[in-house]
Amino acid sequence: LSYPPAAAVFSVIVSAQAVLCSLQFSPGVSLLRSRPRTGTAMPRHCSSMVLIYIGIAAFLIILPLGVSAFSPPMQSVISRAFNKLEGYVAKRKVNANVDTKTDKYATDPDSEYGYAATQPKFDHSLWEKVLKKHVTPGEVEGITTNVVDYRAIAEDGDFDEYQEALAGADLDDLATKPNELLALYINSYNALCISHVTRFIKENDGKLPTSVTKTTPSEEKGKEIWDCPVGAIGGEEVTLNDIENVILRSRWAEPRIHASINCASASCPNLRTEAFVPHKLNEQMDDQTRTWIADATKGLKAEKDEVCLSRIFLWFASDFDVRGGPLAFVTKYASSEFSASLEDKKVDYFPYNWNLNTKRRT
Repeated sequence: LSYPPAAAVFSVIVSAQAVLCSLQFSPGVSLLRSRPRTGTAMPRHCSSMVLIYIGIAAFLIILPLGVSAFSPPMQSVISRAFNKLEGYVAKRKVNANVDTKTDKYATDPDSEYGYAATQPKFDHSLWEKVLKKHVTPGEVEGITTNVVDYRAIAEDGDFDEYQEALAGADLDDLATKPNELLALYINSYNALCISHVTRFIKENDGKLPTSVTKTTPSEEKGKEIWDCPVGAIGGEEVTLNDIENVILRSRWAEPRIHASINCASASCPNLRTEAFVPHKLNEQMDDQTRTWIADATKGLKAEKDEVCLSRIFLWFASDFDVRGGPLAFVTKYASSEFSASLEDKKVDYFPYNWNLNTKRRT
């Protein structure tokens, strides 16, 4: 077990409730960045929970002995068991709003979008200016990431204008050029996620939230932030859950999306310091993926017998099947020193740090 005893007990309780009670997490628990739509009542605890709590009680008796009570092989077995259970629950949760039957857009070669260098169907230059001004390399609790000056963005008129432009986007026209549409939705996710934080700042006299998960508006009490209205795209009000799952993951079989969207958290793949644009979209997503996987604090860390990956590869494992699965995908984008040996290693996952990827003002 790589977790403190209290965290281990917590994960057992959460996982047991999730599996046995119609795969619904307990209120207030947020392990994943996306959840099913709210509105479905939480099922009552089933009678099987009695057995689960008996098991937890027995586990609590052992835990005071500490992690050393388990031999290293047993620690590995228990850790893998937790990961498999979490992966199973995650698969059901993150795919709840994905439409598997809809036709998928292809990701076209960048060469087909040369016109967009000067005359794109949608102009992302305002978003580009915001990113250039307010996003810089940094670190949050030992995790390397691009940090964001959220207070400055909250006061930046370019950010407000960009959101207005998103609301007026002509989605039908963009759909004739899929890379234009994909770039729009990736940028929209990143910008509108930031808008949750800037709204919180304005509502709380300049105070920063500790995490984007703590920014739920008072009128949306009881909802996870991913399910709260965040703005409009093409005249339609959306949530982050809508953009990520109903749109991006439903309409594209493109795992590089996971490297490109940023949920304002330390363990997320870095927020890119430029806007995604159709004429170099593949180049940008490839670069994002390589940068993410090269990061030994949250992307990939390979040791003698084990490889540690971002938890995104656990939660969204099936999204990488189109590239041969998570390990095959990672191997393609990993540096040459790792690429030949990853497939033979045991797999574990980094803890996910949801703290805000914020720039600390001195």
